[in-house]
Amino acid sequence: MPTLILPIAFVSLMATAEVYKWVDEQGQTNYGENPPGTDTQKIQIREVPVNETEEMQNQQREKLLRIYEEERNLKMEEKLKAEKLKAEKKQYCQNLENELIKYQQGGYVYYDLDENGERKYLSDEEMSVHIKLLQKDYDKYCK
Repeated sequence: MPTLILPIAFVSLMATAEVYKWVDEQGQTNYGENPPGTDTQKIQIREVPVNETEEMQNQQREKLLRIYEEERNLKMEEKLKAEKLKAEKKQYCQNLENELIKYQQGGYVYYDLDENGERKYLSDEEMSVHIKLLQKDYDKYCK
């Protein structure tokens, strides 16, 4: 609340102050509250009602707050999306690594299912190709 009192008091002081305009010996135009001599001109300053100024400040503040809130929400959404993608990638890489280890260790009979849902066992050559594909994917996405 004290921050609002200071600007309002300042505006009201400015509105009541008299301002003078004069040209000095070097030809420069000057402004001030106290005239230096007799060759000065009194300038009228438009008084802005305090209510109007306060309302404008409130509207600007509310607009800025909305903008900041929208920016915060967007950043939070981007952060959550990035975290989700990172977790998915980590899981994908873990699955690839497990598959690679399983195929490289051998000792199991590996198969794929054909279009009829029946097992089709992999030959050594097919296993080698499958391992190479897994390794390629792992190198591409996980390293």
